[in-house]
Amino acid sequence: MRLLNLHIRNFRKIEDLSVIFPKGLAVIVGENNAGKTAIIDALRLMLFSSRDFEALRLNEDDFRRGSQNAPIEISCTFCDLSNADEVHFQECLVDIGDGKFHARLNARAEFNSTTRRANVKMWGGETEGGTLPSNLYDHLSSIYLQPLRDPESGLRPGRHSQVSRLIDCLTAVDKRVEFETIAQTANNQIRELDPVKSAKADIDAQLTSIAGAELAQEIELIFSDPSFHRIIAGLQPEIDGLPFALNGLGYNNLVFTAATLGTLRRSKNYSFRSIIVEEPEAHLHPHLQVLLLRHLVNAAEDTDGNTVQVLVSTHSPILASQAPIDSVISVHDSAGKVTGVSLCSIDYDETLKKKLQRFLDATRAELFFARRILMVEGIAEALLLPVLARMAGGNLKDSSVTVLNADGINFNAFVPLFGSGRLGLSVAILTDGDDVGRTGTPSATATGLKAKEGEIQNLRVEYGEITFEHELARSAALLPFMLQAYRTLRPTLGAVLDTQINGLGTDYAKADAFLEEFLRSKASKGEFAQELAGLFEDSLSNPEAEAFPVDCVPQYIRDALEFLGVITVSNPNEPDGATEGTDSVPEPD
Repeated sequence: MRLLNLHIRNFRKIEDLSVIFPKGLAVIVGENNAGKTAIIDALRLMLFSSRDFEALRLNEDDFRRGSQNAPIEISCTFCDLSNADEVHFQECLVDIGDGKFHARLNARAEFNSTTRRANVKMWGGETEGGTLPSNLYDHLSSIYLQPLRDPESGLRPGRHSQVSRLIDCLTAVDKRVEFETIAQTANNQIRELDPVKSAKADIDAQLTSIAGAELAQEIELIFSDPSFHRIIAGLQPEIDGLPFALNGLGYNNLVFTAATLGTLRRSKNYSFRSIIVEEPEAHLHPHLQVLLLRHLVNAAEDTDGNTVQVLVSTHSPILASQAPIDSVISVHDSAGKVTGVSLCSIDYDETLKKKLQRFLDATRAELFFARRILMVEGIAEALLLPVLARMAGGNLKDSSVTVLNADGINFNAFVPLFGSGRLGLSVAILTDGDDVGRTGTPSATATGLKAKEGEIQNLRVEYGEITFEHELARSAALLPFMLQAYRTLRPTLGAVLDTQINGLGTDYAKADAFLEEFLRSKASKGEFAQELAGLFEDSLSNPEAEAFPVDCVPQYIRDALEFLGVITVSNPNEPDGATEGTDSVPEPD
């Protein structure tokens, strides 16, 4: 059976949250202090026996502040029960129809203001009453790996080391004697060595001298207790010929995680097996992070009946970008309200889902950690928007805005992520209207995206009349910088373009000429934007340079920035953030 969902109320900063878990791997992502650890700890409360040292011990700080210590309520539901599971969890069954059942565990914690302690009651099924059977946790096996863990403690020789546990799972009872025979033989051979014989005789003689012949006892010197569990407790990993204690934390973390997974996968006597890992990326460089994630995916999708549900929380955009889309659970804190969206629950066109998976990289995966998103068509906008925002009087970083490059017009792969019951953060899309003939009718792409505003409350779509570069070139304040950047890339053609544009009379004519030459020369948009952004930055940092007028930034960009809270408009009474007397797409001169 597997974990299907988790419902939390009044736990820490969470008021009311339901989380759906996908089959196999679940990757919980979100910014710091968004509620990821609270979800993990709620799972610890439910999945670990109160006798387990990894179980959560509630205290006063776990009750949500401002709730007058309202009871903490947590429940988790399991699905895909076998007939044996239904027997083991009969007190926890929930009828879902057609003769099928889920299993549900419930907990309520109430704060006692006199003892300053939390009193926890747990029960199974839909109706409160009774207690869970004492052997219920004999059928649940979960291992928790805390953040910034010390893997050496889990690998150090001992009865409860992960290496010892793994070997114990792998060794049939009738095979344990083989370990003991080898150890006994080794002990016998060591006892026959002259130094060992001499040491034994010396100790025996001194004991006889101390206690007398009547009380003295004969000793034996052995290198190991020849019992199975004592033998495997002494085993420890050696990595490239070195003891594990001399290896770095990162690789020891991999060894520790591998041994833990191996133990769980071979513990077939349990109905439910899971590993909960906080920050698996700890101490790992990017490539090892990717390899570890791939292994976790394989472990969670094992087809040989050794399936382990892998639950991970992470701050790493590398892991978020490489994880299967359906495995991602995005957690956000908006105005003090924690929300969680499981991407597996979003009705996503399969073609678009595959497209999104291909597009996600470590940069684009930042959308799962963002508070606000500014989505743009390409690299030019991505490079220039931060400095254009400063010209407009704002700052993207200070406003926690993440710029996401959709690499062309691939917005349709990302848009389904947002809306009611989905990612609730504010999203602005900047695109080109591609209305080359200036007919007043933008492209079908821009029109279709604009229509999405009616479906997605937290979405704003703004578009320029023709292209991004044309919008910038129409500004008398920006055009000289654009010509200078172009001359750097194309010195000869740039000089000719300078002369040509100086002979033109209107801003539109100049912008037309610039765009025509820019496209004809096939100059790299990325290189051009990089050069132009540098020129803008130099001017902004030069106290003697003339300040950029706010309206040098195209209006449609300012409208998007205002929607995201990066800037405020000069006339707050004007609808849609437009300054009085202006339009998003100005009329030609």
